[in-house]
Amino acid sequence: MRIDKAPEGGKFRAKAAAAMDGQVGTWGEADMLCVDFNSSGEIIVSTAGTGEGVIWTKEGRKPLSDGSENEVIGGRKYTVFTFCELVEAETSTPTLAEGDILYASAAGIIDLTPATGDIYIGRVLDGGSRVLINVNGQVPSV
Repeated sequence: MRIDKAPEGGKFRAKAAAAMDGQVGTWGEADMLCVDFNSSGEIIVSTAGTGEGVIWTKEGRKPLSDGSENEVIGGRKYTVFTFCELVEAETSTPTLAEGDILYASAAGIIDLTPATGDIYIGRVLDGGSRVLINVNGQVPSV
């Protein structure tokens, strides 16, 4: 999965907290992560009931054979996406299907079955090949 479109106003830059160093992506191709912010305004992993955006952990990194480009580097700036379009979603884990709704769950994970407190992240389109990320804090009814 990769970011295809990210219009201005749907993204911003923020620094990853030092504690994020080595954090691996939790969905997609282990390269996407739902995030929130600590009291200093630094990126942290989302917890149950939170989710301010999504980061792509490979941002600005060259592919490495050991897969370590999927790890967040604490102290580094990342683009936090609140509105964007992902493509090649058919390679995602979990497997996504058209119409699936994505929610931010605990530990930065995307969940397809909403639980109390989960945050709406987006929807799968076009036969499962595209994902529209539109983080809006909408809490699902469960």
